[in-house]
Amino acid sequence: MNRKIIIVILLILSVWGVSYSGGNMNKGTRLYEKQDFNGAVENFLKEHSKKPKDPVVNYNLASAYYKSGDFDKAFETYETVLNNTEDINFKSAVLYNMGNCAYRKGDSDLALQYYKSSLKLNSKDMQAKHNIEFLQNDKNKNKDNKNDKNQKNNKDGKQQQKDRQDKEQKEQQQKQNNQQREKDQYLLEYFDKQDKQNQNKQQNAQSVNNKRNGKTW
Repeated sequence: MNRKIIIVILLILSVWGVSYSGGNMNKGTRLYEKQDFNGAVENFLKEHSKKPKDPVVNYNLASAYYKSGDFDKAFETYETVLNNTEDINFKSAVLYNMGNCAYRKGDSDLALQYYKSSLKLNSKDMQAKHNIEFLQNDKNKNKDNKNDKNQKNNKDGKQQQKDRQDKEQKEQQQKQNNQQREKDQYLLEYFDKQDKQNQNKQQNAQSVNNKRNGKTW
């Protein structure tokens, strides 16, 4: 992954726990900041069991899931946040992070859709703009590479077809040459045989004629 987009993801994936003091949220936040993401998930889940629809609890839990590498659960939990908040800026951040999840799961097209949705809610979000630009450029680059590859494959295919045709023509020509040589050899042997037969006939005829004339030689 491009280094710039990694930095963007890290900048926005922080926990929101300022409205809470003490308890599981506070402990989960401290563990998150210490990069103990599995521990953070455990504590946020305890708070989640008490407040399953709380958007801040779900946001923190989703971010901890994301940082622990569980992008599927992070994505699902971010969806819960969207369904339980009307805060436009909050929704924009959530949509952005859902784009991060989609990208990490290997779906660049889906990630691009979420980044665009995030940008619609917050047109000043430079991070979303950067990621959209990055993915669009990467998509165009992949498209160009695919076209180049297809052109190369077509060129290679045409060359292979030409090579096959040339090979077939050479084999056909070689076959014809072999047949012609066999025919020529047959004719040579045939005429040679005819010559020998003619010579024998001449010798026999001469012998008979000599006998008639009383010659013995």
